[in-house]
Amino acid sequence: MFFTVAMTHILKARRANLRISEIFYSIQGEGPAMGRPATFVRFAGCNLNCDGCDTQLKSWKEISCRDIFERIRGKRVIITGGEPTTQMTGLSELIDLLIDNSIEIHIETNGTNPITKKELSKLHYVVVSPKHGSQVNFGYWATKENVHFKFVLGKAEWCWPVEAIEKQINFLPKERIWIMPLGNDPDLSLAKDSWDLALRLGINYSDRLHIRIRRK
Repeated sequence: MFFTVAMTHILKARRANLRISEIFYSIQGEGPAMGRPATFVRFAGCNLNCDGCDTQLKSWKEISCRDIFERIRGKRVIITGGEPTTQMTGLSELIDLLIDNSIEIHIETNGTNPITKKELSKLHYVVVSPKHGSQVNFGYWATKENVHFKFVLGKAEWCWPVEAIEKQINFLPKERIWIMPLGNDPDLSLAKDSWDLALRLGINYSDRLHIRIRRK
């Protein structure tokens, strides 16, 4: 009897529903996978409250990992948010399901919550986009070769001023650092400044292709 009850609890734990804001198929517009087609799975909810966040966090549905998988197109998935690591149990289940079906997995995170070495080993790319002033263990992330860092240049409080970027990159692998301009206007007024800064510091520039051509 105890075994049956225990197994029932385990099975229920393995069927976690995830709070998902949206699932859609598009082209990755920024970062190290820029220009590549993928299914985007946007998690709802975040542990930060950044002024000017461009993600709808209040509208979501509970969806099972199996149902998410059945809506995936292609062989590449980008898990983004919100903040995916706030639903770590369900996220781990989804990762295992995708890996079992030979899906390439990318995750975008603010870096405030760790992802275990075991889970990281299953991921193709992890893009840590730290918000200025938040608590991020850069030392932990920097030792993982599949982790890239994306610093957003802009005037919002959570964006990174130039001097802060210059200081932070001294402790990170330059080949895995990206500078990206803030903005939802196709002109991306800070693109030139971001380009020039990346060139001066010897790091990567990331455009926002989906913003340029007004696509999701």
